[in-house]
Amino acid sequence: MDESIKKRLRLANILGLLAILLFVGTYTLKTVFIYHDPIAMEDEEDEVEENESFQPFSIFIPAGTESYEPPLDYLKELMGDIIWDYRPTGLYAYLIGYQTIPVWRVSLEAPQYPKAAFPDGVPVFFHLTDFSGKVSEMNTINHYIGMDPMEVGAIFVRQIVPFVYLIFFLMLVGYLFYQGKGWWILGLVPALMPWYYLFFYSKWLYWFGHNLHEFGQFTIKPFMPTVLGDGKVAQFTTHSYPTVGFFFLLAIFVLLILSILIKRKAFRDAKSDA
Repeated sequence: MDESIKKRLRLANILGLLAILLFVGTYTLKTVFIYHDPIAMEDEEDEVEENESFQPFSIFIPAGTESYEPPLDYLKELMGDIIWDYRPTGLYAYLIGYQTIPVWRVSLEAPQYPKAAFPDGVPVFFHLTDFSGKVSEMNTINHYIGMDPMEVGAIFVRQIVPFVYLIFFLMLVGYLFYQGKGWWILGLVPALMPWYYLFFYSKWLYWFGHNLHEFGQFTIKPFMPTVLGDGKVAQFTTHSYPTVGFFFLLAIFVLLILSILIKRKAFRDAKSDA
């Protein structure tokens, strides 16, 4: 194998290693990118809203953790029989997926939410395992149109994220060293993370918009909430855009695709020179 091929393989692995670092960052950097309410920060109270959208598998919950049943029977079918009041700390919080960074940002604006009190509108950030921002306020707004609370969305998908990340991490490590048949699969499958996310995000937006209840104070027809861009629901203006986590995932996608292409060409050249 000549030196030019070795250099290309080293470059491919460097790109792969950078992708791994960003991949780990999407799982661990929540505290760096968490939303701080600009108004609450002035009083240093409630600058980060606590909510119960993080609901891991019960095997991860320590004995004695407080819990309660969903308030309505139909919510049990969506959320399970128990809602945990659990916010892990320390290393364990990272291991079970509590520290994933925000991937998508949705915000609402309306006359009843003046800029002086809500400079960012009513923002909610979608993480890989939970939500942050003004989750309670958003749930109140959604209730007015007969929509379920955000916490019911994609619970199982959010619960399996730690397992998916472990599998993808092992695949990426294997990608750096394995050169046998199908080596590229080890890089391609994790590379598609942003598109997996968009699929589930769009799917659940559709589900929320097409499963409205009669308890809403506003009667609106089933609708597809805006996935990307600005929209209008009743008197609310909506904004839905990717945020830092999605750009991390896009960077991972680009780095791994480039790495795969470079490595593929290097292997072909090495084979032809043999």
